[in-house]
Amino acid sequence: MSIYETDIWRVGIIKAPMAEVVAKGVDHVHWLEEEPSFKFLADPFGLHQDGKLYVFAEGYDYRDRHGRIEVLVFDDKTLKLLDRAVVLEEPWHLSYPILIKDQGNIYMLPEAYKSGKTNLYKAVQFPYQWEPVSEFSFPEMVIDPSIFFHDGLWWMFYTPADSGYSRQSVLSVAFSESLMGAWQLHPQNPVRITPASSRPGGSVLVTDDGIILPTQDCTRTYGGGLSFLKITSLTPEKFEAHVVKHLNANDGVFGSYCHGVHTLSAMGEYTLIDAKRMAESAFERLKIDALYQLKKKLKR
Repeated sequence: MSIYETDIWRVGIIKAPMAEVVAKGVDHVHWLEEEPSFKFLADPFGLHQDGKLYVFAEGYDYRDRHGRIEVLVFDDKTLKLLDRAVVLEEPWHLSYPILIKDQGNIYMLPEAYKSGKTNLYKAVQFPYQWEPVSEFSFPEMVIDPSIFFHDGLWWMFYTPADSGYSRQSVLSVAFSESLMGAWQLHPQNPVRITPASSRPGGSVLVTDDGIILPTQDCTRTYGGGLSFLKITSLTPEKFEAHVVKHLNANDGVFGSYCHGVHTLSAMGEYTLIDAKRMAESAFERLKIDALYQLKKKLKR
């Protein structure tokens, strides 16, 4: 009997700011409801405003292997779910919907490398309507872009959308005076090559003690944990960093979702996290894969 192991992710809300989570770890999580079989939510990013939490995440279904961006709206006191909707869907896969505020506007820079370019979207009616920003340009296709403003420049940490091993083991940097560009690639690129702490895994945390970038630890499995990378030097000429802490899932807080964690992001006084379990099945995944391949053939 053939056994498939399938990554199933789940999103949670932590009632503590990201700096506290990085410093002390995770001792409680408000987990969102589990999705139906062979579906999941992952890569959460969000905003806290007007008494509500707006949580954006990748919605994925193994039946079509296509990521969409969903928003889940919660009351910020009770964490009661108020609304849920798909807000961005393209012919290509979307994930990692990092949010950016600039000059009074809200933008989203999701991973969309299968489109052949890096796409920025602007909220024309937050949180439900988004449109592509034509003036934005970036010189590479990127995976999991973590973008922030610091010392008068926009910075982007990302993994280049190359093939195979490098998608889990390479960190590159770019910078620009404007969010729209022109973006310049850092002369030290790639600034880091290791599956233990390169691929970005959430929002950048800027503190009085320095800059912290969550990165994925993919040494055992994809998204197996987080390594917090402290950036000790970040200029257009120089990049230096080292790992200061780790965050791994555990069955005490994470329950059955104790096989990995690969996104941690700030949302004001709250923090968003995801975690995974390895779902085993004898026939269900085989059936889903067969139907998926059949649909691909029929579309040709």
